[in-house]
Amino acid sequence: MSLFTTTGLLPALLVTLIALASARLLVRDTSATDNHEFASIDGIRGFLALFVFLHHSVYWFNYSHLKGWNGSDSGLYNNFGDTSVCLFFMLSGFLFFNKLLEGRTREIDWLKLFCSRFLRLTPLYITLVGVIVAIIAIESSFIQLEDTKTLRSNIISWLLFTIPGHPDINAHGNTHLMVAGVIWTLPYEWFFYFCLPALGLLVGAKGKANSGIWLILSVACILSFSLWQLDSTLLFGFAGGGFAAFVARTPWLRQLHRGKGTNWVLLAGLVIAYTVFDTGNFYYTRLLILTVCMSFIACGANLFGILSSRAARSLSTVSYGIYLMHGLTLYLVLNYGLGSQIAQHLSNFHYWLVIFVCTPILVGVSTLSWYWIEWPAIKSVSRLTNALRNFHSAKSNAAPSISIHGRSDSEEKNNV
Repeated sequence: MSLFTTTGLLPALLVTLIALASARLLVRDTSATDNHEFASIDGIRGFLALFVFLHHSVYWFNYSHLKGWNGSDSGLYNNFGDTSVCLFFMLSGFLFFNKLLEGRTREIDWLKLFCSRFLRLTPLYITLVGVIVAIIAIESSFIQLEDTKTLRSNIISWLLFTIPGHPDINAHGNTHLMVAGVIWTLPYEWFFYFCLPALGLLVGAKGKANSGIWLILSVACILSFSLWQLDSTLLFGFAGGGFAAFVARTPWLRQLHRGKGTNWVLLAGLVIAYTVFDTGNFYYTRLLILTVCMSFIACGANLFGILSSRAARSLSTVSYGIYLMHGLTLYLVLNYGLGSQIAQHLSNFHYWLVIFVCTPILVGVSTLSWYWIEWPAIKSVSRLTNALRNFHSAKSNAAPSISIHGRSDSEEKNNV
């Protein structure tokens, strides 16, 4: 049983296998990742979300045992969080810098892009906030413990992806720990998206009509960076992904990254990044290694077929749900499924048994959220884009025209 410690590799391997098997069984539609030009890029996303779940499982073990919100002494489990988040930022950087580079020859529809991001991130997140508020209401016996203005303001802060902050809701201590604090990464994602029009200008991307408005908003976002209270060093993760996009679209660099030994180099790079560097030290060295790894993945390296496997793609399909909801799953299981008193006295071995049971539950809930919330929203992108465009056109057409002596401009022109 000594193998089942909060620093052991075996529990992580077993959780990964359980998650892959669960996703392969439950996720029937992988159309979001099938036949993708960068299949390996999509394939790694599920592993990253799962690693963050493992990272916070250790935090919840310590928290439930009254040791505070602390991780383990294991560099591996700490990096399951830190390194995985860095790779998440690189994935976003790669995908959207790739769009910007494509925009050199094909105009970017900025309205559709932002509608896509809104419908991709918002529906499930709003649902999550709604569940949090409901749980807090139940735990508070439906008694309002804050004045209405404060309560409304705090909920709005959460609805805005905690960009203004993540205050406690209705005086519920450490509200953000109910989701294991994962929402801290979302303001970084939104900041990056808002910067895209300005970045597009730098790389020569072309935009459709009204791109000037998006550029103004983008520049304003960049100038207001200090108000976002973000750590600028973490933004380099997006830059690393952008470099990988450049490599993937440059023929001679792409060929250089597609040799016979690329999977071995990729494996070695990931092992080093996840095990050698501890939290906060050698950040830029690890960033460089991860950038090289991302470049290999972008050029087709798939870890000997693991990243492009059906199970990996199935797990990646529901990765956003795994990422957002794993903290709440742990909260509910430990506090209500077991009860805080029982959870407090669990041994390492028995705690990992609980996590093994939590894994298919989490994958199952994430699968339901994909089919019921995420995928319907994704399919509505074009409809929302067209509706906004039609609304803008109707508003423009309805605007009163300037008249001279009671006649409109059009009448004046017809009389010339």
